[in-house]
Amino acid sequence: MLLTSEKRNKKNEDRMGKLPDAVLLKIMSFLNTKQAVQTCVLSKRWKSLWQSLPNLDFNFDTFPFQQEIDDEDEERVEMKMASFSNFISQVLFRRCPTDLVKVCVQSHIYDPRCFLVDGLICYAVKHNVQQLTVHPRSDYPYLFPESFWTCQSLTALELKANDVTLSAIELPKLLACPALKSLHLSGFSPVGPNFENTVFSGCPNLETLELFDILAVGSEGLCIDALKLTSLVLSFALIGDGKVEIYAPQLTTFKYSGIAPTMWRTDSLANLDDVYFDIKTPRFKHNERDYVLCLINILNKFRHAKSLTLSTAAVKVLTKFPSLVDRNRLRFTNLKHLKIKFDKWPCKWLEMPACMLNCFLNSSTILKICMDSPMAVFESPEDSD
Repeated sequence: MLLTSEKRNKKNEDRMGKLPDAVLLKIMSFLNTKQAVQTCVLSKRWKSLWQSLPNLDFNFDTFPFQQEIDDEDEERVEMKMASFSNFISQVLFRRCPTDLVKVCVQSHIYDPRCFLVDGLICYAVKHNVQQLTVHPRSDYPYLFPESFWTCQSLTALELKANDVTLSAIELPKLLACPALKSLHLSGFSPVGPNFENTVFSGCPNLETLELFDILAVGSEGLCIDALKLTSLVLSFALIGDGKVEIYAPQLTTFKYSGIAPTMWRTDSLANLDDVYFDIKTPRFKHNERDYVLCLINILNKFRHAKSLTLSTAAVKVLTKFPSLVDRNRLRFTNLKHLKIKFDKWPCKWLEMPACMLNCFLNSSTILKICMDSPMAVFESPEDSD
């Protein structure tokens, strides 16, 4: 049966095009910026809509090109980099001067001085960006524009260096972003003449702090002083003889991975709920006994935790000297859950001296012990040094 004219028009009706601009822009924000710009060919209604996008997402690896390019073909990669750079410049030039909500950029190693990243960051700061993710991927330590470190609008910031063996993010003496609530840094070194250990004190509203692949802690140490901080993640790639200080009375979640620092200072962390420790054994061990004692002292700093997770690596470090664990009891008086997290490849068994297990059992009236691997078996070897 033939469709009437009215029914045909209804079937061909552009229902999506009738949505308000705010709704369409929200939908377009789930696309990368290249795809969002391509919507301009749909109709006159869409021609300039992308120019008001609140979110910008530029990723070199996903940037469309005529064909796949081998990273070793430097000439073709440079051509793609030029195309990528020109596209970003055109977007920023044609975009309406409205405030930005979120900006993501992943540049490439063939932008060695990161001029492209510099320009985009300055534009984002000028337009009151709230969330910013930057992955410069350069072989050189990247120096951010000075205005960036005092951005008043930033609420969430994620910075990731290319490779901890090649480069690091260089922080200013003071990170002064009063609105910042979430900060994620990956690959930076808190050492050197320009580093101040109180660099995060200029962020009074910081609630979540994640520091991954910290290269080292120098003689000045690393101080985290944040009154509103509730979640803290520390992951060390390398560590010297420095100290780590934590002053966060509202802290509820703490995760640590790496070699334990020689000194650790904290205030009363009475609100702790979840604590996770993945302690590695140093490659060059000077005094294993002192290292185990250092780990015990660090764990006692987090004795208010209700839930404690230890990696198998951390358990193996503690069980090197069971008598030290026995003499220096771990006092987790609020502990309700103890979890042993196994490595990626399941272990057939895990040896844990009875004195170590008892120190947790004696600290709490009700304790649930969980293991990730069903193959784990606890054994109680003779306590000996």
